Amino acid sequence: MRLFILLASGLLFAATLAAQTLTGRIVDTEGQPIPNATFYIRELTLGLAADEQGEFRTKIAPGNYTCEISSLSYERKVIVISVPAEGLALQETLSEKTYTIREVTVTPGKEDPAYPIIRKVISRAPYHLHQVKSYESEVYIKGTLKIEKVPALVKMQIKEKEIKDMIGKTLLLEMQNEVKYHEPDKYEQRVVAVTHTIPEIFNPNGNSLLSIITNNIYTPTAFGGLLAPGSFSIYKFRLEDSYEDGEHYIYKIRVTPKKKSGQLVSGWLYVAENIWSIQQADLSRSQSGNTIRFHMAYHEIKPGAFLPTTYDMSVSLNILGVKGGGQVYASIKYNKLETHDRYIATAQDTAVTTKPSIHNTKTPTKKQQKDLKKLEELARKEELSTREAYKMAQLMKKTVESDEIKKQNRKLELRPLDSLIIVTRDSIAPLRDSAYWDEHRKLPLHKDEIQSYLRYDSLRKSSASSKDTDAGKKQTTGIHISNLLLGDRINIGKKMYLEHGGILLSTCPEYNFVDGFWLGQKIEAGIRFNGNRRLSLSPSVYYATARKKINATIDGTLAYASMRNGKFTVSTGNTTADFAGRNGTGRFGNTLGSLFLAANTAKFYWKRYISLSNHIEPANGLALSTSLNYEKRDDLENNTSFHFLGGRPASNRPHGQSEAMPAHRALTTDISLEYTPRYYYRVWMGRKSYQRSDYPTIRLSYSKAFGNKNNTSFDKIEATVLQDIDLNIFNRLSYELNAGIFTSSDRTYLPDFKHFRTNEMFLTGKSLHNSFSLLDNYKYATNDKWLQAHVTYAANYLLLKQLPFLQGYLFDESLHIHTLWLPHLKHSEVGYSVGFGDIGRIGVFVGFNGLKYESTGFVLNISLLNSR
Repeated sequence: MRLFILLASGLLFAATLAAQTLTGRIVDTEGQPIPNATFYIRELTLGLAADEQGEFRTKIAPGNYTCEISSLSYERKVIVISVPAEGLALQETLSEKTYTIREVTVTPGKEDPAYPIIRKVISRAPYHLHQVKSYESEVYIKGTLKIEKVPALVKMQIKEKEIKDMIGKTLLLEMQNEVKYHEPDKYEQRVVAVTHTIPEIFNPNGNSLLSIITNNIYTPTAFGGLLAPGSFSIYKFRLEDSYEDGEHYIYKIRVTPKKKSGQLVSGWLYVAENIWSIQQADLSRSQSGNTIRFHMAYHEIKPGAFLPTTYDMSVSLNILGVKGGGQVYASIKYNKLETHDRYIATAQDTAVTTKPSIHNTKTPTKKQQKDLKKLEELARKEELSTREAYKMAQLMKKTVESDEIKKQNRKLELRPLDSLIIVTRDSIAPLRDSAYWDEHRKLPLHKDEIQSYLRYDSLRKSSASSKDTDAGKKQTTGIHISNLLLGDRINIGKKMYLEHGGILLSTCPEYNFVDGFWLGQKIEAGIRFNGNRRLSLSPSVYYATARKKINATIDGTLAYASMRNGKFTVSTGNTTADFAGRNGTGRFGNTLGSLFLAANTAKFYWKRYISLSNHIEPANGLALSTSLNYEKRDDLENNTSFHFLGGRPASNRPHGQSEAMPAHRALTTDISLEYTPRYYYRVWMGRKSYQRSDYPTIRLSYSKAFGNKNNTSFDKIEATVLQDIDLNIFNRLSYELNAGIFTSSDRTYLPDFKHFRTNEMFLTGKSLHNSFSLLDNYKYATNDKWLQAHVTYAANYLLLKQLPFLQGYLFDESLHIHTLWLPHLKHSEVGYSVGFGDIGRIGVFVGFNGLKYESTGFVLNISLLNSR
């Protein structure tokens, strides 16, 4: 009996310690719910994001807890609650905030008081960015989405019934995660539970939602560079209010972008004085009718360490007639937190502090000691100039970055965010029952969300029944018409494939007055080997209807050494070729010009050839290309004049060439060495893809032709320097300098000359950044010496987009300067263009010979025209 009483007492005591439900509702003084408020439990370091109804919930052990309740524009409230064994239901009232701005004298023409505050934040941003060494947390995420309206034309294109059925209904996803972080950028996400009502066709694993909490506001590129050096050139700041909040004095600062851009944010920052960290952020970004709003609440998890405890993000969609919206909430509980033991001096420190040094190195070098001294001098200043703030941020970054972070920064491989997050998923994560979710859910389910779960369960049962009914039925497959028309890649087993260009795109890809129409097809067959090696053969056979000859080529390529971009190619065949190679009018552009305007600006010769080439990268950013080429060349004449519009077609004789090119042979070899220092790259499907560098690319080339009698014989040396420089988030400067000389030119023919990228026809596929728009394709080709330079200043806001009503549009503007120096020519072009990057542009150019005006021309660039 005594044993039974002891057991019963133990069970009763354990039951009283078991987690009980804490539910809450946050309202204003009139009893109306306050949406998106935060309820923070200090003892548990747990943040709870309230929903639009001001409601939240959690399981909590009986006991006493100190809680902070906060919401934007309301007074923060601190309460002590006692949670009994049967749980607790709260309704807490927040009063509207009373702001007490300290007396500040604002002189007309002087800057707003917000600017000194933001300078302090920017100067210390690297400190807050690298303050945390590691943490372990629990993250509950809830997301909802509702597509309200879809145009009838779009609905007609949707074949899947489950997608049509979701229009006008609430879709829901809930996740319970364990998230670990360790500097510099290692995240481990364990998906403990997941449930949703999203059609499986969208693969709703929810992993991408974690990016919401891995986006650190102090990162220089986060939120449109809001807290990065240079932000004052793109944002305006205004101090709206200030107030005391516990031990901290908080400044409410309005953020407004200087230009309308989807890359920039607007809203409010709440900054804690002295430590100059963000306490709350309420920011939004809009683009083309779509708006995303972010709200992040920070709490002091450890003394001086403010970390985000709740996130809520709302999305409003209105694009191409599709309207809808969604909401994502995240509640975070920190179980472990390790920070660096550092201290930053402030303006309130009157003497050298005895607190731990900010520096990571135990025995700083003399240079580090000098930087540290300068850093502490700046930190103690009452106010910082913009230049001092940027300098302090630079010194802070160098000082607080750990050796591990510096080592990571020296690596050139850029890893995508999803590769930085190691995701594991419990096998029973999607199988958790309602009892589990009742234990871990941080937000209550509302009526439409409950109906969403019921509807989804019903659809799953119906789908399972349908699959059982269809089991055993003969499956049929068909060939899609679109694949026949536009081309397709057909996998043969796991390693082989066959690809064709399609009836529309490849059966008749070209027309010119020399060949007539090209009729035929091009295919590609390939096989993949282990180690990301690949062998491909690409034959093409076309009948030239006017010349009544066959253009036939075959290319064989072996891709090897994938991390060094190795490629060995053998090509052979007979075909018509442009005298200018790929530097003149593109083949597709010439087709359009010939057919519709009788403008045959491309000129052709006949070649029978064999070519061997190899490309390899001995080191990162260092590329070595070699080739050996043999050609038999013959001149060609027009064989047809068929066209729809325009006058009589010009002959096939290039400008500047009074006589036909004699038949001859050419045996040439080329070697090119290109180097880009510290070239950052990504690895995609096992192959290296270069992304960016802060240094210019340098290219040296040498070409030699071995000839006798009438065959080509020359030596050519060429050098190129080019670079793209991002000046800020909106502006970019690019330049290219190219110079060369034929050191010998015993026998050269037009295909051997140095040709320049030209846009003789107003419709072109070449980039306007590095091509001439007012030069003939062939007239100024040279076998002597040359110097050309191209400079482009590209800006999102230059001339037209200074007008407010145009700032919301996506096009950009560019200024161009192109110059070509030859012994007999000093040609320059100045131009202005508008467009969408390199996808398409329209520009106007003015040409000069020396200082004398020569011509004006318009050019339309469509990059797809340069496909051949």
